[in-house]
Amino acid sequence: MKLGRLTDGIIGLNISEIPEIDILGITVDSRQVRPGYLFIAVSGHVRDGHEYISQAIQNGAVAAIVENDIEAKIPVIVVEDSKAAESVMSRRFYEEPDIRMVMAGITGTNGKTSTAFLVQSIFEVAMGKTGIIGTVGNGIGKDISPADQTTPGSSSLIQMLAGFRDSGCCSTVMEVSSHAAVQGRTKGLEFDVGVFTNITRDHLDYHGTFEEYIDAKRIFVDSLNASGRIKKNGVLVYNLDDCNVRKVADQYGGKKISFGLGSGAEIKAESVRADLNGSGFILVTSGESIDIELKLLGGFSIYNALAAAAAASAIGVSLEDIKSGLESVTIIPGRFQVIRMNDGPVVVVDYAHTPDALESLLSFCRDLGPTNLISVFGCGGDRDRGKRPIMGKIAAEISDRVYVTSDNPRSEDPEAIIDEVMEGIGEGHASVTRIADRREAIALAIRGAGKGDLVALAGKGHEDYQVIGADRIHFSDIEEAGRVLRGLEVGYQD
Repeated sequence: MKLGRLTDGIIGLNISEIPEIDILGITVDSRQVRPGYLFIAVSGHVRDGHEYISQAIQNGAVAAIVENDIEAKIPVIVVEDSKAAESVMSRRFYEEPDIRMVMAGITGTNGKTSTAFLVQSIFEVAMGKTGIIGTVGNGIGKDISPADQTTPGSSSLIQMLAGFRDSGCCSTVMEVSSHAAVQGRTKGLEFDVGVFTNITRDHLDYHGTFEEYIDAKRIFVDSLNASGRIKKNGVLVYNLDDCNVRKVADQYGGKKISFGLGSGAEIKAESVRADLNGSGFILVTSGESIDIELKLLGGFSIYNALAAAAAASAIGVSLEDIKSGLESVTIIPGRFQVIRMNDGPVVVVDYAHTPDALESLLSFCRDLGPTNLISVFGCGGDRDRGKRPIMGKIAAEISDRVYVTSDNPRSEDPEAIIDEVMEGIGEGHASVTRIADRREAIALAIRGAGKGDLVALAGKGHEDYQVIGADRIHFSDIEEAGRVLRGLEVGYQD
């Protein structure tokens, strides 16, 4: 595609005549530049792409989009906002793949990944091949590759969507993080349906205040009926039981569908049941109902299933296809993933890393009636410090025994992080053990548990790494739990 066509209409161009150069690819990562590529210099949260223009040129860039004019051997085009330009030009280069597929976006503090897997399963039943983009990974069907970000950068994201389209996907489901919304990674994408699962404290290290965090979610919601859309306006699917979500929905001027457990929801669940064998409920819509038997565990799975059902209903999927899709999902990696022994404790691995998610996880575990509930968790370094004592208090109040350990300490001292968690518990609490080595904490927790006990490993879920300092080392709660259980030489199941 010619550079002139790519840049047509971009705000703030510093030259009136664009060179007629063939562009073979677009990227914001100088390491990914190939001969014939357009390099877009974006100022990120940590690094500034303008510092890597020389490397991009060495790798074969034939033109660059920048915000600050520089001298270079290739055409350099100055724009007001290179992130916005990245979105517009990427969609143009890849011929707007989102327009040619049914697009479902999912935002919220908790439940995005589980809801995305459930929506994908329903869409596969109703429409066939469906792409998925999110925290666990990106891909088509069950062929999913690990992801570094919940929502990729704009050019990478649109390239991925184009790949899905070209592979025959009729639909794509993707998680939309608050960071992605603020940074414009999904800017211009036209979603047919947007799901807002819930909103509780998280990412305040980035957003500053809870109100600003809500505003970040509102960016995605407002995009559903933005002016200039090619598609008809999208439908907002929202959790009626969450007061903060409800406030955002009340201000949304487009079509919306509510879900929840309360009687006022348009999509709701009745006769709810949940135990270690699965979850079930009667799915009730306007004038119709159908019995659902989920293989997924946890009371929160009901909310995720309702969100997925409402999203599918919003685009006209039948109740029978919704039921088939929901009931086909057997496991979501690291989301209430159960590892058990015939004559020993039940171990649950879950991604719960926010106060609300931890409370929901442990409360459901408590409701299952274990002899002892033992929790193992930590808090991430270089992230919201304010939630640390809150999570400590929650764990100590609900659990019989607590092991406070490391999550991804990153650049922080693991012991200092634990100190802040302990502030919510109080020193000298008899049932709390602090141990920075996560592997050792997991081993002690499981070996100290017996038949009838439940051990909840919270915070890392599907992750198979731990970030300590600048190093990213292999580490998996699922693998560690299995190793310890096998070492006990009792009937082991996963």
